[in-house]
Amino acid sequence: MIPHLKKEKGNYNNRLISVLNNIYEKLLYGEVKTEDEEILDSIKLAHEEWKNAEKYFENVTDPDLIDHAIYRMEAARIRYTYLLKLAKKMGIERDIN
Repeated sequence: MIPHLKKEKGNYNNRLISVLNNIYEKLLYGEVKTEDEEILDSIKLAHEEWKNAEKYFENVTDPDLIDHAIYRMEAARIRYTYLLKLAKKMGIERDIN
């Protein structure tokens, strides 16, 4: 086998073993989340990111950073809105906030 391919195969095997170990530990310690829980966690994180982006916008003073702050705030709002729509489409009705 070509030496660089052998190295790549070893890295792949190591990554696979690492992923499988992570899955095993999550199963063992009960940290496996359902898809609904993952979506809810993503929604909470997106909401926090949106609020942080708003705070950043309110506090930015450098004119060169105002456009960046607006972009960041809008991107966070759009992501949050998308995840809310996705949760609704999936029938997730738990308290989101």
